[in-house]
Amino acid sequence: MDGFGWLPFLMAAVLIELTPGPNMGYLALASARRGWGAGMLTVVGVTLGLAVHMIAAAVGLSQLAVAQPVLYQALRWGGVIYLLWLAWDGWRSQGGAAEPEERALGDWRDVRRGFVTNLLNPKALIFYVAVLPSFAPAQAEIPLSAFLLLGTVHLGVSVVIHTAIVALGARAYGWVARADKSPLVQAGFALGLVAVAGWVAWSTRGG
Repeated sequence: MDGFGWLPFLMAAVLIELTPGPNMGYLALASARRGWGAGMLTVVGVTLGLAVHMIAAAVGLSQLAVAQPVLYQALRWGGVIYLLWLAWDGWRSQGGAAEPEERALGDWRDVRRGFVTNLLNPKALIFYVAVLPSFAPAQAEIPLSAFLLLGTVHLGVSVVIHTAIVALGARAYGWVARADKSPLVQAGFALGLVAVAGWVAWSTRGG
């Protein structure tokens, strides 16, 4: 395993996870509206989505998607459309109808939504195809074991940062839980997801 840039990779993983993107935006909104428990279940889903991207890149499937513009654009716009659907679903479902305690616990839908949001995240695809392999020794193709080890380090970094985002977002949960029946609050969260979708569409347009 000599020759791998472990410290630079760790720094790159931290910087990438701190860059605004669909994970950061969705986790902050989900935890503010649904509480710590729901936010952490969303982190589980996001992490599972990252793991799928990692494994797909390790066996060469992700490289195929990047090489085919149609597949990349399908993934990219699929993610945008899913975020817009979440915005619409959140608006029409009257999030304040459930009791605050019930929403704060979360359920399997939080895992599913976190998973799908990240599975359709083109930034995760690009990270595992282009960024991670660049930290391997230049003279050799990155071994599968090293690829998976670097990917696991990235997963650990993402869990720590995403947990911190949930903790920050959940600080607003008490106020939001009391005001969530307000159409203005519902509209605010829906517009927040629309903004995240717009950012994904804009920031990944050159893929």
